[in-house]
Parts: sequence; structure tokens; C-alpha cells
Amino acid sequence: MKKILALLLTLALLLPAAGMAEMTDEELHAWALSNGYVKAETDAITSATTNKAGGVNFGAIEWTDELQVMAIKEFLKGGHYLGDPAYAQDETGWNYREMYQMATVYGNMPNNTNLELVLDVDSLCLLGVSEAGTSKTLHFNYNPNVSISWCRQLRPHEEETYNYYCSYGIQFDGVVRIFTPADMETEEGKAKLLNLFDKYYPTLATSWMGYAATFAALTDEAEITAAKLGYIEKQLKGGAMVIYEVVPTRIIITAPFLINMSPTMINGVNFVTQLEGEKKYAYDLLLNESFLDALVAYKAAYIATEEGKAEVEAHYATGMYPMLDQYCAQYGAPTSLQICMMPGTAAGLKTQTTWTPAVVAAPAEDGSLTGAAAGFHGTINVKVTLNEDGTIASLTADTSCENAEYGAKVGTDEAFIAQFIGKTGPFVIGEGIDAVSGATGTSAAVVEAINSAVK
Repeated sequence: MKKILALLLTLALLLPAAGMAEMTDEELHAWALSNGYVKAETDAITSATTNKAGGVNFGAIEWTDELQVMAIKEFLKGGHYLGDPAYAQDETGWNYREMYQMATVYGNMPNNTNLELVLDVDSLCLLGVSEAGTSKTLHFNYNPNVSISWCRQLRPHEEETYNYYCSYGIQFDGVVRIFTPADMETEEGKAKLLNLFDKYYPTLATSWMGYAATFAALTDEAEITAAKLGYIEKQLKGGAMVIYEVVPTRIIITAPFLINMSPTMINGVNFVTQLEGEKKYAYDLLLNESFLDALVAYKAAYIATEEGKAEVEAHYATGMYPMLDQYCAQYGAPTSLQICMMPGTAAGLKTQTTWTPAVVAAPAEDGSLTGAAAGFHGTINVKVTLNEDGTIASLTADTSCENAEYGAKVGTDEAFIAQFIGKTGPFVIGEGIDAVSGATGTSAAVVEAINSAVK
């Protein structure tokens, strides 16, 4: 009964605010029952109704790379502590240190653990230093393929009003690279380690004190670099800590961003308030204004195109909540389609987007290029050598992580590999490149890895 009263109160507030015709409580109750929003026998709103048309999934609107990177940096910005502000990664001053959960597999047994990592905003890799001998370090040393997730923590003022439909998070699927003393013998390895220590250590007080002390009295850049490398080498040879980076093969961004702006029973009052301009955003996601403005601008630009307008209209053809939309239309309140077509709101943005970072591998000592992509059961790695004119001279693909009867055979299929020799990328399955029969998904992953290598 309390839910019925709350429903009626919400509708009662919504109607006058939107200029609807007056209705009695009995009429409102009868309308709710007849339209399936309330089960008469339990006096409760049905889950089937509240989840109708996919809840807050706003349709398949693709993001630009720029907006995806903005989202990753905004969500994973961490705090403001830095041992030395001069070591801030960018002008925002955030340290990009966050708590994550890492999933690994060892001996066919899953493992999940918490760990703190620092986002490298230049490469979008995750930088880490963990105690040697812990289960996670043993696991990813055996199997470098990991999945790492971050979800927003609740703030104190959200405990009573939090709506889990409006949560957001990031998932990294990638490969762990563990640094060893051998990396100190290559310029690429030393550059990677200097980058890691300069970005990870300033975010942790105890680590920064030890690291910074080695070069605090120095002013010459060459001497500072030499001192840093000396400290790093001691850490690597000491063996007490595992120093690593996670190179993402894909990053999945999940976020409804502003709010489910469709006029539902529970957010009707907030929606009308937002329309009247009393609040800029109906739900506070604690994101900075520039990022929110970028989302709104992207939405406005997208629906201004014929393709974007058609896609949004198709997704909302029956409305996010068809029965309530019909009611809103009858009494003059905007429907969910009308809301999502308003340029000034971000309703209509896709809830989840998957992005494959453009990670450009440095040439190996033999001049070859490497690339990686996510397969069904692990990471697929390729090695490519080029002719002087940029065409592919040779190619090997390691698909051993895939199913032995299907995907694994792609890497040893001579006819499939031969399709790339003497050509330049990018390559596309179905456009001059045929997939291996029965292994289309793995074939596509190999193509993705090749494209990342020769880009």
C-alpha cells in the first residue's frame, strides 16, 4: 500500500507540474491497475514493467574516440594526492589512482582480488606494483590474460537515494606485462619503467618518499635519470615487489550518465523539475561540468544528423515505457521519444560502449611489429614483418589460446595467412579477406591484431 501511495503522490505532483488535466486518486489508481503498473493482489509495481524495453539502455548510439577517452579519464581520475605536484599527469591535478577488482584464472580455477592501479592517461594502460607471492601475481604470471573492473563507490549522501540504474563503471580486458631486470637492458624497457615509476610512485606516500629521496638533491637531468634507473633496478632485483602494466585489448565503458530521462513513475517529478530549468541535471553523478557538457554536445550533434535521428526514433518507436508514454501524450506531458530528441539532454546515449585502444607496438630488434586482440578464450598475438614498400612480408599468428577444434587452427591455416602477404592494411573480413570456416570470430580477432600491428 505504501508503494501505491508513493505512486499516486508522484503522479499527483507530476500532473499539475506538466499542466495535465486533474484526476482523482481513484482514477489514478484505476489507470495504474488497468495499464499493468500495479499488481492488484500485491499492491506492488511489477518488475516486468519497471524493466520494460531494457530499463535504461538508450540504444546503439556509437561514441567517438574522443568522448570515450574523456569518459575513461573522468571516471578513473582518482584523488588529488601527489607526493610532488610536478608529477601530475595532466593539468587537472588528479592522480588517476583507483581501487579495482582483477579477475584471473590459474589451474582452471578463477580468482578475484582487489588492487590499486594508476591509469596512464597517455597510453590508457594500468600501472601497478604488488607484493610478490600474492595469489594475483602468481596467477597473472602464469596466465597474463586478465579482466579488471572499476565501479563507482557510493558517497555518503547517496545512501538513501541511490539509483543503481544510474551507476557507471569501466572494464579492462587485457594482458599483463611483468617487468624484469632484463628490461633494464633495452631502451624501450627503461623508458617504460621510468614512465611507470614517475606516474605510480607519486600517488603513494611511502613509495614516493623512497623513490624521490634518490634524486632530491640532484639538478642535472642526466644524473636524475641515472639515479632513478638505479633505484628501479634495485627494486627489480630485490624481488619483493612485482612491477607490471596492464595493456588493454578492449575497454568497456558502462554508464547511463545523466539519468533515465524517460518519464517513469519514480522520476516524473524530477523530470518535470528538470524541464522547468530548476535543476541542470535531475541526478547528480558527481561528474565535472565540462564532461557533462561534452556529452550533451555530442548528443545534440548526433541527433542533428539524419542517421542519428533515425536511429533514436527507431529505438523509441514505442517509447521506453509505452503505456506511460501513452498516458503522458494524452495529458500533454513529453513522451520518452520527445525527451531523447531534445538536444539539451543526454538521454539517448548508449549505456555501454566497447572500445579497442589503438596501441601501437614498438618495432622489435629484428624490425618486426607485434599486435594483439581479444579472442574467445585469451589474447591472440601476431608478429608481422614488412617489406620496404610497407607491404607484409611475413606473418605469424598465435591462436593457441582458442578452442583446439575451431579457433586454434586459424594461426596454422596457410591459406588464411597467405591472404595478407604482399598487402597493406587495414584489413576487413569479407573485403578481400576470407575467414577460416567454423572460426569466423577468431579470424576476425587475428585481423584486428594485424591491423593494430601495422597501423
